[in-house]
Amino acid sequence: MLLNSYFFIFFFIILFLIYWRLGKNATIQNGVLLLGSCIFYFSWSPQFLILLLVTIAATFYISKKIFAADDSSRKWWSRLGILVVLLQLLYFKYFNFFIENIHDFLQHIGFDTQKNILSIILPIGISFYSFRMIGYLLDVRNKKIKEIPSLLEYSVFVSYFPTMISGPIDRALPFVKQIKLKRDFSSENFTNGLRQLLWGLFKKLVVADSIATITSPIFETYSTLNGSALLIGSMLYFVQLYADFSGYSDMAIGISKLLGIKVHVNFKFPLFAQNAADFWRKWHISLTSWLTDFVFTPLSIQFRDFGKWGLILAIIINFFLIGLWHGAEWHYVVFGLVNGLMYVPLILGGKLGKKLKTTAGLFPTFLEARNIAITFLSFTLIMILFSVKDLAMAGEFYKKIFSSSLFQIPNFPFQKEVAVLIFFMLALEWITRHQEFALENFLNSKPRFVRWGFYYVLIFLVFLFYIAPKGYIYAQF
Repeated sequence: MLLNSYFFIFFFIILFLIYWRLGKNATIQNGVLLLGSCIFYFSWSPQFLILLLVTIAATFYISKKIFAADDSSRKWWSRLGILVVLLQLLYFKYFNFFIENIHDFLQHIGFDTQKNILSIILPIGISFYSFRMIGYLLDVRNKKIKEIPSLLEYSVFVSYFPTMISGPIDRALPFVKQIKLKRDFSSENFTNGLRQLLWGLFKKLVVADSIATITSPIFETYSTLNGSALLIGSMLYFVQLYADFSGYSDMAIGISKLLGIKVHVNFKFPLFAQNAADFWRKWHISLTSWLTDFVFTPLSIQFRDFGKWGLILAIIINFFLIGLWHGAEWHYVVFGLVNGLMYVPLILGGKLGKKLKTTAGLFPTFLEARNIAITFLSFTLIMILFSVKDLAMAGEFYKKIFSSSLFQIPNFPFQKEVAVLIFFMLALEWITRHQEFALENFLNSKPRFVRWGFYYVLIFLVFLFYIAPKGYIYAQF
């Protein structure tokens, strides 16, 4: 069930009431969360719930071995635990990718082989919960976790339903610290959570799903469209992806606040980023921070003798993994590599760690506006690699965009009301860009009837645009 489905609303209201009414202590509250998470996951992948629970039990047992082991055997137990997680990830997500490419390579060098592709169903959320498990095992190995949580606490951490299919990818220590203690109901958290949930619903259901009615036909009929139509469609897709993903993250974070739990922030208004490094500090933050801690930082230390080129190599490897994390397709791999290459001018120019000034005023400075526009256009073009089915389709997109047809009138119908919705979302997020999310403190100083009138308008728009739960882009990862 999607977080924006009527079935989830019914499910969550029941869980919410049981959680706060019967949750007399942390154990009961965690038991309710685990049961709810199992029901939630069963609704998506009933055949894979057992696999998830068995993997949780196995990695928990291995974490205890890592914790108790001496330094000489600690790394071996951690490698075993990571192997347990990676083997299932490699099988379900990457097995056919490897088979196809090995077959194509052998065919290319003259061997006549048969391509044996398996019919493999991808367990929902496997990329997200796999990184939670691996991060936990590495934190135990590196002695960042001073006490092993209970099996119940660890199970809740891995399977926590609001973030199961969307992230954020939480780290074990801050999450488990919260659920070790009984959560007390807070009206402030409740109000704040509802605001973030409402804003997430607006971005996902009203903005992203409205844009999808334009971008879906564009990507289906791209071969008949001119360059200007494809460029505008790519811009719209970039905004759609942001509204879809960040909106779903806002829903997950808001729901967590309703349960008295704080999870990792995942977006900090990335559409207003001023360069590539700034963008990835604000986009899918939990993934980039996870890879920074466990991949980039160790590699940059390993390559430090090579100076700036060692730093570049570490970043390229890091973004190669980001691309591969998204899917077992070459266009995702190239997507990651291109993002890594965007850092090269920053590193060679000594601007990687430079903090960019952000105006506190209503309007951006000329320099800020220029940087935002260049970064937005750059990532619009990069996200084509993310949105297409394969590299051949990406090639056709780029070929048409960088042709004379770019200067023709776009040959697709555009809905003006969608432009209004996009402008409203971006304007409100620009005004509130120094907050955690757009509605956090917006209109707090205004009279109550003004605030509630604004909320009712958003609620009306959510129900007006909601017809049936549409797909969620990041569910496939």
